[in-house]
Order: sequence, then C-alpha cells, then structure tokens
Amino acid sequence: MKGFLCLVFASVAISVGIFLSFNMNDGSPARPRAAIIDALLNSPNRTFVEEATEILFDAGYEVDYIGSGEVTVDFYRRLPSLGYDFIVIRVHCGPLVRRMADQKVVPEGDAVLFTAEAYDPNKYVSYQTNGQLARGRIAGEADENYFAVPPWFFEECAEGQFQDIFVVLDSCYGFYSPSMAEALVRRGAYVFIGWDGEVDVDHTDRAVLALLRDLCAEELTVGEAVREVMREVGPDPYSGSLMLFYPLDRGDCRLKIRGWNSRGLAVFPPNIIRDGRYSIGDR
Repeated sequence: MKGFLCLVFASVAISVGIFLSFNMNDGSPARPRAAIIDALLNSPNRTFVEEATEILFDAGYEVDYIGSGEVTVDFYRRLPSLGYDFIVIRVHCGPLVRRMADQKVVPEGDAVLFTAEAYDPNKYVSYQTNGQLARGRIAGEADENYFAVPPWFFEECAEGQFQDIFVVLDSCYGFYSPSMAEALVRRGAYVFIGWDGEVDVDHTDRAVLALLRDLCAEELTVGEAVREVMREVGPDPYSGSLMLFYPLDRGDCRLKIRGWNSRGLAVFPPNIIRDGRYSIGDR
C-alpha cells in the first residue's frame, strides 16, 4: 500500500542523589545528547525532524541530526560508542528473507535495519561472508539495493556499549520478532520502542512525535506513554500494527528530564527513574 515502509530482502542504582556530567571547560553540566537518524530514503519529512528536535531540545538534549549520507554500515558499527542518551531511528526496516534457487522466498524470522549505503558485493566482504549483513531492497524500487544490518550485527560487529539509553524505531517491523529489541538491550539500551508490523509513514511519524511529547514534556512512564499514543493516535489504520516496548519490566520507568531548560539554565540531566528512585545501570 502506498506510503508503507514495506520492504523485501534478498538475501548504580542509588536511592538519593543526582548524577551530573560537567563541561570540562567551564564546570557547567553538559547537555545530554540525542540523535535523530533519518534515512527513510523515499519519505523525507522535514516537519517531523524539526518538531522532534524541538521536543528533545526543550527536554534538555543537545540534538544531532544524522542524514542519509551518514547512515552506513560503519555508522551502525560505531553507534553504541557515540555516547548518545536518546536515539530516534527513522530508517527502512523489514523482514529478512532467503531467496532459494527456484526463486521462492523463505522468511528468516527476523527484521533488519537499512543503511543508506548502496549494496556492493565487494565491500565488507568478511561481514557478508559471515552472514552479518543483508542486501535490502525497498518495495517498488527493484533497481536499488542497500546494505542492511540484522540484529546480530550489533552483537557481533558493533563497538562500544549503549549506556542505558532510550531507542525509538520510527519505522515498520521493530517487533517483527523480539530479536532487534533484545540485541540492542544486550548492547546496553535501557528500553526499545517500535511497531510490530507494517505502518504508514505519516502514521508512525505522528505517533513518534506524540511519544516524544509524552516521555519528555509530560514525563510519563514508558508504559503510560505507549498506551497514551495508542489511545491518542491509535494502531496503524491499514495493518492494525501496534506500538510496543521492551523489556516489559521497564514499563514503569521514565526519563528524569530537564538537564537544561529552554533558557540554557542547568537543572538535572536526563536519567531513568523507577518509582521515584534513580536506577541507572540496574539491569
């Protein structure tokens, strides 16, 4: 259906106190960092990027925009080491399938994240040989192929660790299976939020903006925010896909926001709190 991100693939806890990170130059608390990774190649949305940036900035984040020219295999490899506290990933995502000799397509049961890097059989040869990359094709664009990364790429190839961050996937199939969420959490993400099937581009952008407002401005818990998005914006109107989060036992956690306010005054950095307790790193 037009507008869908539908893809086909070829092949320490503390009970009191506050953690502050300081700017070494002037002694003031440093802004935490958020990233908007925007490589939804056939569906740009400047309004989404501007509104998401404003929400995150007002919540205290320094926001980096990472456009399609930067979203490569090497970028995903380095992503856990880049020091972000909150990541919105707006890229193509879809089921991984295997094409047999008779051209039949066999589902592999996992989903992969697209890069914006054109597929080349002569690049990343060891990764390809070891099954750590896939060749991705956007539905309806048969002549264009891109590298795509499966969940195990983050476990086997990535460098560094996420540090208890929030990851929001603004795309289809984040929960096609639990594998992507599990891989990112094992790599250090605190919570992963995404959809369990196909979702219309405009619908997911609208839902993710509502989610960011609920998490950052309303300071709802993860579970409350996802439920509110499903109440306010709803499941995908065509496929019925739902927004979910993982792990389920972190539904009562929320961001502790206002690292800086809109006037640049330092207050608190974003942390994760549960039931009123600061609980960083308590996995």
